[in-house]
Amino acid sequence: MHLLTLVAMLGAAQGLLLLILVAVRFHSRNNLPFALLLLGFSLRLGTIPAWNPAALLSHPWILTLVGPLPLLFAPLVWWYVRELVHENETPRRVGLHCLPWIIETAVLSVFVYTMSAAEYRILVADLFSSPVPWWMPVRHAIKLLHGAMYAVPALGLAFGAASRNPHLTPRRLLSARVVVLAPLLSLLAFGVVAVRPAAAAVPVAGSISLFSVPAAIMAITIYGFTMLVLAAPDVLSVSGNGQAAGTAHTATQEEIEKIAYQVQRALDNGAYRDPELSITSFAKRLKVHPKRLSQAINQSFGQNFSQLVHNCRLDYFLQQAAAAKPEHHTILGLALDAGFPSKSTFNRVFKQRFGKAPSEFLPEYLPIQDAT
Repeated sequence: MHLLTLVAMLGAAQGLLLLILVAVRFHSRNNLPFALLLLGFSLRLGTIPAWNPAALLSHPWILTLVGPLPLLFAPLVWWYVRELVHENETPRRVGLHCLPWIIETAVLSVFVYTMSAAEYRILVADLFSSPVPWWMPVRHAIKLLHGAMYAVPALGLAFGAASRNPHLTPRRLLSARVVVLAPLLSLLAFGVVAVRPAAAAVPVAGSISLFSVPAAIMAITIYGFTMLVLAAPDVLSVSGNGQAAGTAHTATQEEIEKIAYQVQRALDNGAYRDPELSITSFAKRLKVHPKRLSQAINQSFGQNFSQLVHNCRLDYFLQQAAAAKPEHHTILGLALDAGFPSKSTFNRVFKQRFGKAPSEFLPEYLPIQDAT
């Protein structure tokens, strides 16, 4: 077996094993770009040895489906780094970032599968002859430019000002940097192949394949990802809706502080004014497991979720009531505006805190109408 084939097969197999681990133990929406990146890397790496005339003639899908895959790598890296550095930062209209890959796959598929067998044989022969068809070097150049367009902002996220966020854990930052740099090296390695578009992956006996360098870097990248996941599983665990499946939903002190920061930021932005806010919906909004959120609130704020939210609503109510004009506001109107779901809930919470009903306590010093 050729060394290139061995490296490609081992790397692809390891990538698929890691993908299965992520799917089984860390099945969170936030880990989706990482899983897709692993899938694409494994498929591209495993088919590198097939870039030769005989394989392409037998399996046209390698040209049409695998060839465009590098157009996905850079957007997936950028997307995942956003998830690592800035939680809740899933790109808008993420499908648009896959559009170049979709377009090239569709164009190549139509181009190849509308050919006769003889025409396809001529095409494959041209791909491995000098000069190659004009569109091959153009295609390679577009892929490199496309990758650079995403590499620059991804590097900025991992190494720029955003990476100095005090609430970003060191392991998460390390993961972001590894996820950026490793695929970027693979992209640069493929640049060597791009300048020799007629080269076959498995050359004649006695010569060295240009594909050996990118294949080795891709394999090392996949093994590096594996070591990173084994050494810091919490990076994948805290992404999305909680921990790995089957583990206890207990947060570390570092995670508690991070979640507490997210909670405070959301409350400062008025999250409590949603009358339908619950521990489940709040956890979904913050992308943490409800049990971890509850633990963080109890330890950091000294009260449970309901108490914290109701106290925020009362504080907001009192601030608005103190500034209200009597002819424009009522107690009940301000209470509902603060997020209390009903009159009875407001009265109960108010009495628990102040020992009196709102109608008894407020008229003494607040200029609002008693309409509770």
